[in-house]
Amino acid sequence: MAHPDVVRAVEARIQANFTRCTVLVENANTSTPDGGGPWILVDFPWCRSEWITANEFLEEGGFRVRLHVEPGVGAHQGREWLEEIAALFRGQAFDRVQCYAPQSPVTDDRSDEANYFRLELTVPYQFIVEG
Repeated sequence: MAHPDVVRAVEARIQANFTRCTVLVENANTSTPDGGGPWILVDFPWCRSEWITANEFLEEGGFRVRLHVEPGVGAHQGREWLEEIAALFRGQAFDRVQCYAPQSPVTDDRSDEANYFRLELTVPYQFIVEG
């Protein structure tokens, strides 16, 4: 589970800097946004912590940005949007979160489930937990 400060910092950064579509966070909505347009879900699927000094712990993890677009519109625009989001985080440090190199947007055989086509990228990060 990602540290709450990491979650807040990442969510704030993407919501302040990406306005092309609705951005949702984990467990904030129980359904897709009204209107049927594209939307993003930000989640935090993995992390691990390591004790590094007497009162510091290193959290390493990755957060995922899942872009949902209408089926049949192609993936080119979605890949461009995810590249914009990757650039917001690639090599950036903010609020004690150090981000590294996100991979390019990916799809797989589960990308066209339900009423949307899903593309996603994961951004690796580090965070020092003090205390």
